[in-house]
Amino acid sequence: MTEFFELNTPKNLDIISDLRFSPSTQNHAIVSTWSNQILLYDCTGVLENPDSPPSTKPIHEFKTEETPLCMLYTGPNSAYAGFLDGSIRQLDFENIKINSQENLAAATSDEEIGNGINNLAVVKNQENLIASTSFNGKLQLIDTRQRKPILVNQSEDNPHRKIFTMDTSKAYLTLGLNANHIEIYDYRNLRVPFEKREVGLKYQIKDLKCFPDNEGFALSTIDGRVSIEYFDSTPEVQESKRFTFKCHRSHDKVTGADLVYPVNSIAFNKQYGTLFTAGSDGSLCLWDCEKRKRMRMYPKFLSDEEEHESIAKVEVNYNDQLIGIATSDDNYNRRRRLSESQSSRQPSKVYVKVLGSNECAPKR
Repeated sequence: MTEFFELNTPKNLDIISDLRFSPSTQNHAIVSTWSNQILLYDCTGVLENPDSPPSTKPIHEFKTEETPLCMLYTGPNSAYAGFLDGSIRQLDFENIKINSQENLAAATSDEEIGNGINNLAVVKNQENLIASTSFNGKLQLIDTRQRKPILVNQSEDNPHRKIFTMDTSKAYLTLGLNANHIEIYDYRNLRVPFEKREVGLKYQIKDLKCFPDNEGFALSTIDGRVSIEYFDSTPEVQESKRFTFKCHRSHDKVTGADLVYPVNSIAFNKQYGTLFTAGSDGSLCLWDCEKRKRMRMYPKFLSDEEEHESIAKVEVNYNDQLIGIATSDDNYNRRRRLSESQSSRQPSKVYVKVLGSNECAPKR
C-alpha cells in the first residue's frame, strides 16, 4: 500500500494555518503558514509515481506582509487568501505574486480585535461569490467580479459571538460558533439564519464539513468527539440519524489516565461519503458514518524524536485520488514548560498520499 510521502518544505517551517488542493486535473496544492508564507506545490509527480515519488519542492513561495490564516481555490488558476489583518487578497499565479494593492473584504478598524479572516468558502453554484468569516462574528459575502463585499453581516445583539469554522453545501451555509452553537443560512437570505441550533457537545468546535450529498454536516471538537448532524430538523430524522462518537483518545498505562486530544480537522471522501478525522495525537482515522464504525487507523505521524506530530489539517483533492496532511507542533496549547525555548518547537511538515481506488469504500 502506498504510504504518505513528505513534501520538501523550508527549514523550521512555522505552524501551518491551511492546506488546499486545486479543483482540477492540475493537482496543485497551496499551504499557508504563520510565518507569512504561502507555498505552492505541484503534486503530479506523486500521482504518477505513488510508490517512488520524486522529491517535491514548492514550485513557488509567496512572501506575505500579513499572516495568512485561510485559503480558497475558486478555479484552476484562481485562489484567495484571508489574512490576520482582516483583508482578503487574490493570488496571482500568472505573475507569481499576491495582489497586495486590492483588499476584497470590508474595511476594518485597526483597534478592532478579531478582524482576522479565519474561513473562506465558495457559495455553491455561484462561483463568483465567496463567503468569509472573522473571529469577531462577521460574515461577509464577496462578489469577485465586483471586487467588493455585497453583504456584511455581524450580529449586534450578541457581542460575544465568535465564528470558529464554516462550510457550504448545495443550498446552505453553516457556521460553527462558540458555546457550541450552529447557525444555518439559506443562500436566498444570508442576512438572517433560518435556523439556530445548540449541539449537544460540551467543548469548543474545531472543524465543520458538509456531507458530499448535502444532507447534513459533521463537526469535531477539542475533546475528541465528532458529531454527525442533519439539516432536516424533524424529530424523526434528528432522533434516528444524528449521533456523536468519541475518537482520538488513548489510555496511559503508566498513570491510568485517559488522554483526550482535539480533532483538529475533518474531510469527506466525496464518492463514498466516508470521513477522515485528524487529531493532535498524530493519528488519521477513516470512518463509515452509516455503520458508525472506524474503517482504518493509519500509522501515527512521528517526529525524528519519535514523538507524535499533531495533525493540523487534512484535505482530500477534487477527485478523491490524493489526501494531504499538514502537521504542526501545537504543544503551546497544552501549556509547555516556561523554560522551553521557541527553538524546541518541532518544525511543521506536509505529507501527501495517493488513495487506492477502494481504500475509502465502506465494507458492505
